Amino acid sequence: MKINHILLLIGISALGILTLIAFQVTWMRYSRVLVEEQFNNRVNMALCRAVEKVAEDSTSSAEMRACCSSGNLFDCAKSTVALIEKPEMQTALKNALEFHQINLPYQPSVNERTPTAPFSCSLQPILANDSLQIQLAFQGKNEYLLERMGLMVVASISILLFICAMFMLASYYLLRQKRISDQNRDFFNQLTHEFRTPLANIRLAGTMVGRKNPILADSPYLEIIKNETEHLTHQVENVLLLANLEKGAYQIQKKPIDLKTLAKEVVSSMDLQIRERSARVHIDEIEQPFTIKGDAFHLRNAFRNLIENALKYSGEKPAIHIGFSSNADGGHVLFSDNGKGLSAEEQKMVFQKFYRCNNATNSCEKGFGIGLSYVKKIMEMHSGHVSIQNGIEQGACFDLYFPI
Repeated sequence: MKINHILLLIGISALGILTLIAFQVTWMRYSRVLVEEQFNNRVNMALCRAVEKVAEDSTSSAEMRACCSSGNLFDCAKSTVALIEKPEMQTALKNALEFHQINLPYQPSVNERTPTAPFSCSLQPILANDSLQIQLAFQGKNEYLLERMGLMVVASISILLFICAMFMLASYYLLRQKRISDQNRDFFNQLTHEFRTPLANIRLAGTMVGRKNPILADSPYLEIIKNETEHLTHQVENVLLLANLEKGAYQIQKKPIDLKTLAKEVVSSMDLQIRERSARVHIDEIEQPFTIKGDAFHLRNAFRNLIENALKYSGEKPAIHIGFSSNADGGHVLFSDNGKGLSAEEQKMVFQKFYRCNNATNSCEKGFGIGLSYVKKIMEMHSGHVSIQNGIEQGACFDLYFPI
């Protein structure tokens, strides 16, 4: 994964966490409003309960009713203030508030009736009219509400802190692993690059030995040295090419090319390998040129990798078929063989770098597991894709799709 992709992923995750925090803060504010409304309702119910309790005691409220019946609001209010100072009213208020689980210091007062006033209740059960109301003022109300929300606030903050900590830790380890992966890849690529000179020297030395000693020119040991050197050189080149493509150090050069002609050229260049394996390669004959815009060098390597795999893992007499098909959306190049095929699980992983299926690991064939990864990368750079499925009878079929 490229560093800009990692930073984009971290940025999107951070944005998601910030959004979560915003929703959490909004939810906590809404919860506080609900708790406050619940508190207000309980206080109002407690006040009305206390007033009704006093109204039931005719002895305590008879004097106030007589005073208020004269119509003098000032005298009525004065009598009502005297009422709330009596032990009967204080006891009724205390019991009603405790019943509704409200344990806050309060200060009662009597005011003119205001329907929208908080913590108030009409004195109409006591008086002949509702011109006056009893009202409470609380001390430490905000602290009380926060205490009621304590568990909710602590849990929300703890969860958010935990998520943020895990996000920061995951980001740190992700960037660290990316840095270690880049260092390992650079070291591996440099090491692979250093193989090129010794391999070239071995190949040159083998050629010189054959020329200076004609007797050894046909030596099977010299032939083994030559073949293994070419094989290892080809693998090293594949590793370096794939590394350059992944780093973006190489940009494909698209030009009009005929894929049918390209396939024939690749098969012709591999004639020696095909004859050594006693293989048969059939290329479909099509009347029209199968032309696309692509990079001939890398497509040639991709075709070669697919044919090499078919030669390695198709048994004693490989049969390879290269077909072409097209439609309004694009064209397909199909590489089919007569091997054992791959399981559904192997088909999902076969294009991963350095992965080798059971058929490959159990055989004596050598490889690094990068050929199909290289093919996948090349197809992506051509805005296409490669897929695999088992053939109708047996073997594997690789489908290279090139969009128009």
